[in-house]
Amino acid sequence: MTRSLPTKNQIMKEITELLGHSEIETTVGSSIPSVFFSDIAAAMGLPITSGMPSMAKRIIENAGLVWMPEFSSENAPSGGGGTVTTLGLIQIKNAVLIWLGHDSQGIPDQYLDWEPDPKWKEKRSKLPRNLTEVIERPDANEFRKYVLGIYNNTCAVSKFTATQAIEVAHIVPYYGTESDHIENVIPLRTDLHKLFDKGLLNIIYSDRDKKYKVKVHDTIKNDYGNLHETELSLPSDENFTPSRFALNEHQELFKHLWQVI
Repeated sequence: MTRSLPTKNQIMKEITELLGHSEIETTVGSSIPSVFFSDIAAAMGLPITSGMPSMAKRIIENAGLVWMPEFSSENAPSGGGGTVTTLGLIQIKNAVLIWLGHDSQGIPDQYLDWEPDPKWKEKRSKLPRNLTEVIERPDANEFRKYVLGIYNNTCAVSKFTATQAIEVAHIVPYYGTESDHIENVIPLRTDLHKLFDKGLLNIIYSDRDKKYKVKVHDTIKNDYGNLHETELSLPSDENFTPSRFALNEHQELFKHLWQVI
């Protein structure tokens, strides 16, 4: 899927023009000079904070918009840290538009469906074994809190709300931090997580009715048949719904178990 997002310099130019500021461009490695954020904060009457992602977060939340981990380069597929992603700049522009009394332009549709790395299986095979286990993974607890917050502390399949028994299930199996993406995970009760990872529980997106449906394998229908064909509980913000690319990849992994998907 092609993501036709504008360049950082294009977005920065639009923001400085909106504010009547002098144009500022990125430096080596597409890093954004801190003065770019401090100038915006000063124009809005916000206190200056240390760290570019921190200042960007303050600017965005000041406009009543949502800050997402993907806005920080630390959580971007390309890795790295200390600066703000293109998507984060788009949200900053939205914050400036709102502050100036205009409507937000939203997040481009081209970004909304996350895609796994074509070589994800190879990357996963090179991980130390402990990193394929959720409980051992660095920052897994913080990511879990983030995902549960997006899903209102609820299992997306069973509607179960005892968070002590809800885990973050990766749709495309974990292959590194870039797979820790909100569109590649679903909060599931512990038993459902295990079934999902074994391919006995599937999530299907229906293009016909535009809904996510739960599919339960025949071998477990005696115990879990009540969940078959039910709708997946989704976040209120459609930007966070599961990626259809990821779901298709999961189905491909376990197609040998299903005669019809």
